[in-house]
Amino acid sequence: MKTRMRRTWATRTAYLGVMSMLMVGLLYPLGAARAYAQLVQLPRIAVLDFENKSGYGGASIARAATDAVAGEYQKTGKYEVLARGEVEQQLKDLDLAPPLDKTGFLRLGRALQTESIITGEVNAVTFVGSPKQAQVVITVRVIDIASGEPINGAVATGYSNRRPGYTGDDDTLVQEAIRNAAFEAVRTIQNYTIPEATVLTTRAGTEVLLNRGIRGGLQPGMEMIVVRRGEEVGRIRVTQVSDSDAVGEIIDFGRGIQSEDRARAIYRVPTVQVKAGKVKTEQPRRPGEGNKLLRSLGPILVIGLIAFGVARASSGGNTPVQSVLAEAGADANFEPYVRISWKTTLFAKSAPDTIQWQIFRSDFIGTDGNGNLQPIGVTPGNQNFFIDTTVPRTFSYASLPREGSEDLELEEIDPAPGVAPGRSYTYQLALVYRERIDAEGETIILFKLSDRVRSGQATVLLPVQLLTPVQRSEDVDPKDVRFSWLATEGANAYRVEVSVGDPTFSDRNRVYVSSEILSTAAGGSPVSTERINLETGLLNRLGLAGQRVTLYWRVGARNLSDNPGPIPDPRSKLRYVWSRPFEFTTQELPPSP
Repeated sequence: MKTRMRRTWATRTAYLGVMSMLMVGLLYPLGAARAYAQLVQLPRIAVLDFENKSGYGGASIARAATDAVAGEYQKTGKYEVLARGEVEQQLKDLDLAPPLDKTGFLRLGRALQTESIITGEVNAVTFVGSPKQAQVVITVRVIDIASGEPINGAVATGYSNRRPGYTGDDDTLVQEAIRNAAFEAVRTIQNYTIPEATVLTTRAGTEVLLNRGIRGGLQPGMEMIVVRRGEEVGRIRVTQVSDSDAVGEIIDFGRGIQSEDRARAIYRVPTVQVKAGKVKTEQPRRPGEGNKLLRSLGPILVIGLIAFGVARASSGGNTPVQSVLAEAGADANFEPYVRISWKTTLFAKSAPDTIQWQIFRSDFIGTDGNGNLQPIGVTPGNQNFFIDTTVPRTFSYASLPREGSEDLELEEIDPAPGVAPGRSYTYQLALVYRERIDAEGETIILFKLSDRVRSGQATVLLPVQLLTPVQRSEDVDPKDVRFSWLATEGANAYRVEVSVGDPTFSDRNRVYVSSEILSTAAGGSPVSTERINLETGLLNRLGLAGQRVTLYWRVGARNLSDNPGPIPDPRSKLRYVWSRPFEFTTQELPPSP
């Protein structure tokens, strides 16, 4: 009897031990996640109740959109989304009610100690297609609590899933479309990099020099708030932009702008209009953007007044630029783009009113109702570059009903497709301008379009993915290094650079540059160098042979058919689209006998 009892207790003890181990295994990840959340303070955000401007469904639709957007932010795992009750209580304590103005956003953000506030509206709820689908358009804005201004946002459209033979209620379809629109809006916001820069210096109290340029997403006309320790101290408007820096005029000196202050772009959220059941999204125009003539025309005049003719001057034509360069590149986030730039001729410089440059791309060959080729983008007449990215764009351009016209008329592109990595393009450029003709005591004003000038080829290239030496490798033998990477679609030539201790590769005296490596490998296929002796090629001339040294390496890619090729490196002048750098450390070797 005693033996039987001992066996029973032994069995129970073993069973409890196994169960305890299982419970620990199941609960450990949850405990670890909670501990991690406590150690890593996530940015706090508050989602305010959306407005319902659609005319469908009332407050329940706005509530559904609010909850859907909050839920999508929560799913990213990158934010602490405040509970609705906490936000509502704080609004009550501050005697605030949505929609809030800038002051309201500032007060609420500081009270909640959030990094930003999310707000928005449901713009449209419609039903389309057969079988019937719900279509919902929402606008989402990310408000900066330092300024009360939007710094990010999106207009997104969601559709319910197709359900052949569906006989349920419309609300189910609308709720599903709202969730899909919320997913798309948050995804768009997460993928957008807010243009930011540091103030390097101020000039005579009227201008600032910034440490970011085109590659950092800055553009002429962009307004930026200047922040110090989380509080707004002034505002600037970008006036000049190069690849790596920019100049901005001070439009609000505020509390005084200083070196090392941070500048953050104000996001211009697209507007949404619904007319006759059709939803139209319009990109807002930046202050200072476009031609004064076009801005001075009222909306009614603009609709009936823009048309430009193709003019051919009897003496030598009307060519506006000497040359057009199309050069591939990658921005600060290593996203590909093409920069189109040009140098104007005396004809363009002497034109009394240069209104608009139109940029055409070889793959976009649609024509409008007047039989004119549609551009993929436009810039103001006083600008001499254009950035073509992978993101589709909506804009208005001047259509041409006849050769020379006294009238102006705008057509909309909605949207023009962005460029695709791996594809090659050529561009054409034309200038819209105004010409005065004196005849029989009268002055006639004609609007015209110049000759189109073609660029060379540019291939959009994703920066290559590096393989070996792997990131942060240690004890690599510098006398025997083989570099390898994955080919990028569209490239057929590569070059490797290795820098001593400098991930920016700016000191060219401390950089090893390989010979050009030709390869027709398909995108995603491995490519490698022969074995390279960095000791003789780099370390010996710097007196670092045998020492433990941190090296950075990167790979540039190009297509040999491009003319002139990718944007040149400002120091080496080599034309490649460069990868992110990898780091490795060499092994310390005894001195040679």
